[in-house]
Amino acid sequence: MSISPSQKDYLVALSIFAVTLLVFWFSPVHQLTDSNYSMLLSESLIKHRSFALDTYKIPRLSPRYHDNTYKNGEMYQLELVGPHLYYYFPPGSSVLSLPYVAVMNAAGIYAANSDGTYSPDGEEMIETTLAAILMAALAAIFYWMARLVLPISWSVVVALAGAFATQVWSTASRALWSETWGILLLGIVAWMVLRQETKRRQGDPILLATLLAWSYFVRPTNVISIAAITSWVFLFHRSTLVKYAVTGALWFAVFVGYSWYNFHQVLPKYFLLNRLSFGSFPTAFAGNLISPSRGLLIFVPVVIFIGYLLVGNRARIPFERLTILSLAIIAAHLIVIAGFVPWNGGFCYGPRYTTGIIPWFMLLAIFAIKSMPENRGGVSAKRVTPWRMQVAAGALLLTISVLMNARGALSQETWAWNNWPVSVDKVPGKIWDWRQAQFLAGLIHPPRPQNFPMLAGKINFASPEADKYLWYGWSWPEPQIRWNDGNEAAIVFTLDKISDSILRIKMGPFQARGIADEQKVALILNGKPIQQFILKDDEAKIVAVSCSREILSRENVLTFEFPDAVRPKSLKVSDDLRKLAVRVEWLELEPQP
Repeated sequence: MSISPSQKDYLVALSIFAVTLLVFWFSPVHQLTDSNYSMLLSESLIKHRSFALDTYKIPRLSPRYHDNTYKNGEMYQLELVGPHLYYYFPPGSSVLSLPYVAVMNAAGIYAANSDGTYSPDGEEMIETTLAAILMAALAAIFYWMARLVLPISWSVVVALAGAFATQVWSTASRALWSETWGILLLGIVAWMVLRQETKRRQGDPILLATLLAWSYFVRPTNVISIAAITSWVFLFHRSTLVKYAVTGALWFAVFVGYSWYNFHQVLPKYFLLNRLSFGSFPTAFAGNLISPSRGLLIFVPVVIFIGYLLVGNRARIPFERLTILSLAIIAAHLIVIAGFVPWNGGFCYGPRYTTGIIPWFMLLAIFAIKSMPENRGGVSAKRVTPWRMQVAAGALLLTISVLMNARGALSQETWAWNNWPVSVDKVPGKIWDWRQAQFLAGLIHPPRPQNFPMLAGKINFASPEADKYLWYGWSWPEPQIRWNDGNEAAIVFTLDKISDSILRIKMGPFQARGIADEQKVALILNGKPIQQFILKDDEAKIVAVSCSREILSRENVLTFEFPDAVRPKSLKVSDDLRKLAVRVEWLELEPQP
């Protein structure tokens, strides 16, 4: 039984949705930062019909002025407005997520515990599953968008590239960032305008204005797309302008009413223009493009190939109006995000701030592919070799883009990079350091310390003073102990006198009864193995190892190897994402008598 072309398209789109959903769903890295409490807000709207979170047992902390408003202490996601507590970030995602949150609540999954306290586990479950579904839907939309211009084969390539070679995989599908709903809405908008330009269907100005309005409600930088699409409607589809403008004005009036009712001002503080400063514009603009840990061209280098095709085939690019529209949106977006403080996106993976322009890059990619000789009637004999080289270069850049974004979705070390060994918020200069680029976290060691501290007496691992000795592979200090984090860890130290010595370390293993009962440990001093042992007892014990003067030197590196390190969350014994093997209390090196 044969199937029609339209049925085949539906099957391909459904397959793309299923494949991308599985990958997004099971990719282990989850990035809940700004979006914490967003699903709690959805539940508040469902149960209490209120944007205020006052009914929940959230600790009220001392007000902290940050980002033009007073936050609830270190809970920067929560804003204090008089006696009320609000979610600070845009409310659009919470409102659009209401149906899904209701379904999850019916299934027994909540962002609030039965006693009214916040449930981070429930929040994470709701956010991450919804983000995976939304981004799988976006991949299918990319396919339908490409099919307006390209054959099935190229449309599949476009859809999968949009899903796996961009921040869709490494950012937007990892949690419910404001960009997640934002790029889904803009993806539908891009599909609609291309469909109208191809004369496949008359545009619906009411739906178009509604999608754009909600894209603003979920992320205010999407006002750039609103301005561009409004200009496009005014210039080329003026007959629909009245419906489009009235719809947009009505939605904006509703939003102003929401803001006035809750905050007694026209717009919420997150939406105010004074959040832009442009104080470090040159650095920020360059950083968002080429910095090793936040640069768009570093994490999505296939963009370079798209630009090459557009320039090389500029006389044959179809849909000139939409090409100009997309380029204008991208350029304006890059300028605006360079005005943010901080411009680096805080705790995230790669170029998060450029996630919002992915739908417009996908439009340009479709036009660029359409302009290639293969899609313009064939390649002349003398141009076959250059054309093949061109395609090979594009395939290479696409592969690199997939690998770069896979790191953000699959490697917990890339997420831990934000806070270890130093916080990116406190030391933003690490964004420019190729020796510790974020995408390499877990693959290479951080830079070797320039100065090794003098070892005098015990190193108390529970003390922040121990940080100067810790090179890599260690977690934060806890009462009396510090855990490793990874399969390898190292400390560095200097000795003023070199002699035969005894190394003593008090440590205990990570255990999960019946699952992980012991931990193997290997010690390597200055590149030479000195001891291997197994820790079985839950109680910490002192391990003593002889170190001859022939192995010791003035500057020393002591490396710990943990082949059995494991993440507690993977064993379902806790939500700890660290890769644990041992907890260390102290270490000392004493000269032998």
